[in-house]
Amino acid sequence: MKNFANNRVLSVFAGLLLVFLITAPLVAQEKSDDALTKKYAPILGEYEFDLSDMGGDVQLLTFHITDGALWVDSGDGDPAVCEPIEGAEFEFTAESSDGQTFEIQFGKDEEGKVSTCNINIVAMGIEIEGIKIK
Repeated sequence: MKNFANNRVLSVFAGLLLVFLITAPLVAQEKSDDALTKKYAPILGEYEFDLSDMGGDVQLLTFHITDGALWVDSGDGDPAVCEPIEGAEFEFTAESSDGQTFEIQFGKDEEGKVSTCNINIVAMGIEIEGIKIK
C-alpha cells in the first residue's frame, strides 16, 4: 500500500512539474510582451507610406509586439523583427527574409507625440517617410 501511495504522489508531482514546464514560458512570454508593449506604446500602430512618387501605391506598415519582439508587418505574410539601436530612442534595424536591411527611425511632432516613421532602405539608398494613422 505504501508503494502505491508513493507512486501516486510521484505521479501527481510529475504532472504538476509538467504543467509548470509547459506554462512557465507562456507566462514569461506574456510578461515580456506586456513590458515591450508598454515600452514601445508610442510607436505601435499603423503608418501610411505614399510611394506614388516612386511609381508605387500607398503602403501600410504595422508595428506590433509578438513573441517578445517588436515586428514590422506590411501584410504580405513576411513580417520582420525590429532590433533596437543601442543608445537611440525609437531607432531600429530590420532585415527582410530576402536579406534587405532597413533602418527605421520614428519622429515626433511639436507636441512630442510620435507621428512619423522614416525608413532607409540601405542597399538602395532610398528613404521614405510614413505618417502614423493609428
